[in-house]
Amino acid sequence: MKKQDIKSSAINLTDLAIGIIVLGIVVTIGAIVLTTMRDSRLTDLDTYSTVNESITATDGGATLDNTWFSGITSIINGTGNETITASGNYSTSVNDFGTGTVTWVGASSYNGSTVKATYNAYNTSRPDWALADDAATGLGEYGNWFKIIVIVGVASVVLSLIFLSFGKRQGEGIGGTY
Repeated sequence: MKKQDIKSSAINLTDLAIGIIVLGIVVTIGAIVLTTMRDSRLTDLDTYSTVNESITATDGGATLDNTWFSGITSIINGTGNETITASGNYSTSVNDFGTGTVTWVGASSYNGSTVKATYNAYNTSRPDWALADDAATGLGEYGNWFKIIVIVGVASVVLSLIFLSFGKRQGEGIGGTY
C-alpha cells in the first residue's frame, strides 16, 4: 500500500488581515490619546509675541511663521502704519498643526499689500507638551508606512502561494525539493 501524501492547506490569510487591522486600531487609538493629551496642555503653556512680521495680505491666506498661533494682537499697514481692524478686512484660522493663517476679504482695500502682523504664539518647548507632540507626529507618520506594510504582506502571501504550488514537486526531473 502506498503512503498517501497529506497536502498542506492553502495559506490562511485571516491571521495577516487580523494583524493589520489590530495594528491599525492600536496606532489610531494611540495617536488620538496623544493628540488629546497634547492639546489639553496647549493652553497651559506660556505665550510669546512676534512683533511686526511682514506678510502679504491675500484672499488666498497668508501663513504666519511661528506655529501654535494663539491670536492676533494687531495688524498695521506696511506703508501707512495705520492699524487695520479685522471687521471687513481679514479673518484668522489655525490648522491641526498649529499654523496660523490670516485670510483677507477680497473687497478689503488692503488686499494685495504688505502688512505687519503682531501676534502671540504658544511656547511649545516645554517637555510635557513636546514629548506628546513628537510622539503624535511620529504615529502620524505611520499612515505613510501602512501602505508599504500592506504591500509587503500581500507580496509575501503571493510568494508563499507560489512556493506552495511549485516548490513540492518531486520525480519530475527537478533536482530537489525546496
